[in-house]
Amino acid sequence: MKYQLLFVYGTLMNGLSAHTFLIDSPFVSHGVLYGAKLVHLRDGFPGVIEGEGTVFGEVYRVDELTLKAIDLFEEFNELFPEESFYIRKLKPVRLIPMNEFVEAWVYVLNPMLVEDLDFTEVPFGNWREFLKKFLKM
Repeated sequence: MKYQLLFVYGTLMNGLSAHTFLIDSPFVSHGVLYGAKLVHLRDGFPGVIEGEGTVFGEVYRVDELTLKAIDLFEEFNELFPEESFYIRKLKPVRLIPMNEFVEAWVYVLNPMLVEDLDFTEVPFGNWREFLKKFLKM
């Protein structure tokens, strides 16, 4: 079976609502994605847009079936990516604390949709920390 790396930054992270998709996938490391901004969408979930910034998350080793299931969850259509809400892209991610870069799949918001979305930039690119502060309000 072929395995690939997946960088997650929001609800797919350990302890959050969609982590069940990754329950059988080995955790590799915490990671950092550069050249991206983390945003909180009005609908209550996160997204990544390409741009200046960093995003903190987790890296998992996933099989093809898991990746396809997450594609459905993230509304990514491999045949028609321009019609997708998120687009899955291979990006360099720095593993922490190993300080090495790996290629990992990342779901980024479809750039064709970004200008029509209502969102707030997440300070410091950390969804978990943002949720802690957001839920205290």
